Amino acid sequence: MSCAVGSRDCPVSFEILGSGQDAAKLRQRLSCALGGLGFRATITVHQDVERALAVGATQDPVVLVDNRLFTQGLPRTETLEELLRALPATALALDAPITNSSTEITSSTRNPNDDS
Repeated sequence: MSCAVGSRDCPVSFEILGSGQDAAKLRQRLSCALGGLGFRATITVHQDVERALAVGATQDPVVLVDNRLFTQGLPRTETLEELLRALPATALALDAPITNSSTEITSSTRNPNDDS
């Protein structure tokens, strides 16, 4: 299935590059922001500093969408929601379709007591 990033009818694939508490907090914040906007998504977390640097990241952790830098550092949930609202227009301008059949959320680190 192929769709534009941000379509409410098609899952979006996010990849977090980082580790530890910050990556876990970012995964939770991104999940909350996506849920608040009604998007379905796959979120994976990987420890891959070399890849983060290759996409131009200067802060840790990093979020990629379709192998493109989406955000870096540890933005607030509200900031992520604003970025997600702008994502469909950006993706359509870049002509960047997403193909994804998975809806699983995975993470290498998780702390259930973290606030979003």
